[in-house]
Amino acid sequence: MSYRNDYGYTFAELIIAIFISLILIAGSFATYITQNRSFVTQESVSEVNTQSKIAHDLILNDIKGAGFGAPQEMNTDPVNGYTSVITPVDGNAAADAFTIVGGFRMIGTLWPVGIGPGSACPNSVQMGSTQVRIIYSGTDGPNTTDRQYLSIDGIDFVRVQACTLSGGTCDSSAGITFDKALTVDFPLVDTDGDGDCDAGRPVYLVEDATFCVDANSTLRRIRRGAVLPACTGIAASDDEVVAEFVEDFQLAYAVDADGDGQVDDDGSGIVDGPDFVDGSVIADPSTIRAVRVNILARSNRPDLNYDGQGDPPAVIENRNHAQTNDDFRRRWWQAIATMRNK
Repeated sequence: MSYRNDYGYTFAELIIAIFISLILIAGSFATYITQNRSFVTQESVSEVNTQSKIAHDLILNDIKGAGFGAPQEMNTDPVNGYTSVITPVDGNAAADAFTIVGGFRMIGTLWPVGIGPGSACPNSVQMGSTQVRIIYSGTDGPNTTDRQYLSIDGIDFVRVQACTLSGGTCDSSAGITFDKALTVDFPLVDTDGDGDCDAGRPVYLVEDATFCVDANSTLRRIRRGAVLPACTGIAASDDEVVAEFVEDFQLAYAVDADGDGQVDDDGSGIVDGPDFVDGSVIADPSTIRAVRVNILARSNRPDLNYDGQGDPPAVIENRNHAQTNDDFRRRWWQAIATMRNK
């Protein structure tokens, strides 16, 4: 005969099994919470590092390109009212700002009126021409107001004197008239050897670009018409978000006030920290030879494991920072950019 137990689990056994199961579930949940917090923290730290570093590099690159395509003497031919390649704005106890001028954006290529890629054409857009065609590479194009300043291949600086506007942009097919004649021939190129011209020389839009921080701690690049200290643009401005959660943006400048071609030295014999001054003390922005750029950014959410350790640097350039004792992680970037042809 065989014996079979028909009674199953006792109540005590069931309670013990449930208790053990709850312990295992609680342990798994605690592990999940810890891992999730770690993931969120690392994601936040990675975001602030990546975004602020990209913003920092973008600003440095724009500073290095400032003045490209701009007129040699901006006092006699200002761009949107700016008479200097770089104009510093010192914020004192707030974030700094500055405006630079240059041909940062290529908008198309230069062609004779009535001729385009793939057609038989002369070898160049000839010296002395005052009316041309620009074949746009995107949606950006000149007009007769705030986007009238152009650089042809970094050689000629011209202004759009007249054109037929379409949607606020010059209709290039009808021809664009410059305020002055081209000073050299600008060649057209047959890239595929079929006897037709395929490429012209680049045309750059010369404009002002202002970097500033708004009331929401957002670092912005405002092309044309920035309003400071509010750090806003006007209807005609191109307003870009460069980085968010920027707590400070500080700038210092090395100058050549005596005009000897070298940065004014404090006596150390090298270009170092003491050679840089705040924008408020610079009488002539044209003497600026280098810019030291500082960006202080924080994570977008607190880190509970960083309790009370989130103090910013005590001093960045001429701005003092109070202790916060918060839970935010911060990143401070600093680097020097040299002005071109200086």
